[in-house]
Amino acid sequence: MADMSVYQQLAADLGFTESKMIPKMFAFIADENEAKLMLAASPPATIEEIAEKTGFTVEKAQSMVDTLFKKGLIFKSKKPDATRYYKVRHFLQFHDATVLTPGVDQAYLDLWKEFESTEQRAFQDMIKDQDFRQGMRVVPVNVTIEPQNQVLAFEDVKKMVEEAGAVAVTNCSCRTIHGITDVPLEVCMQLNKAADYALERGTGRALTKAEAVEMLKMCEEEGLVHCVENKYGLGHVICNCDNVACANWGHDRAYVKKFTAPSRFRAEVEPGLCTACETCADRCFFDAVAMDGPDGTAVIDAEKCMGCGICVPTCPGDAITYEEIRQREFIPE
Repeated sequence: MADMSVYQQLAADLGFTESKMIPKMFAFIADENEAKLMLAASPPATIEEIAEKTGFTVEKAQSMVDTLFKKGLIFKSKKPDATRYYKVRHFLQFHDATVLTPGVDQAYLDLWKEFESTEQRAFQDMIKDQDFRQGMRVVPVNVTIEPQNQVLAFEDVKKMVEEAGAVAVTNCSCRTIHGITDVPLEVCMQLNKAADYALERGTGRALTKAEAVEMLKMCEEEGLVHCVENKYGLGHVICNCDNVACANWGHDRAYVKKFTAPSRFRAEVEPGLCTACETCADRCFFDAVAMDGPDGTAVIDAEKCMGCGICVPTCPGDAITYEEIRQREFIPE
């Protein structure tokens, strides 16, 4: 019988001390020796240090580390003096890396579905009324915006791509779990170190910057929302999120801004140009558009609008513009 204590420790290190599902997921994809090696790789350690901690030979430790790297459970820190290895550090890393493991078992994806319908919902309900910093942030589509202050590179996905040293694309981990096929799957962009990681592990393919920009345009046409890490700077990922499977929205749209920060822009509708076609209402993920204006024209609910901009490209009357409602300081440093 498996020693679940090692898996419980791995779950606790991700912040899920009371979880029953996370230890099960670790146990599904890592045997006990692999789990013990992961615990030995915290803090980051060289192969020789890991071998000494675990009692494995250096050759066996290296073989296990290589396997765990492919599984998305061990990561590399390459320094001039040595390469050190460290175990998966946080929940999103665990989610995205393990789900995209080549040849992943459907039974493992089913465990994620079970987790989402049970523990993840309970976790989100617990934190929705707390002072919680969002992990991701919406970035508006590549449309013409005339803010009072210049749109910075970290607020423009095209500029993010142009400034990146390397770009790769992987499948969306959320849509992989749920088997979503009616929107593009291979659209999760990785930048710089994240791109290098995806290419080395074999979970992504390289993109030229021109290819990446074209992919962003395609995502906008498909009605996918750009999301990036909620921090001041370039970041490592550009998610292109759907309206069904994406974990960035939480399960309760009334609390979507609790989990994902909005952009600093908000849609505005010019009633005289609106044709009341309802296309914007159909495309909005957040129920922020109602056809309650004069003659049934569109009206934006300021509290619900995330400033994603997917309502703009398909508006036949060019009736939707963007207003800057926050200064750049709202984004955490």
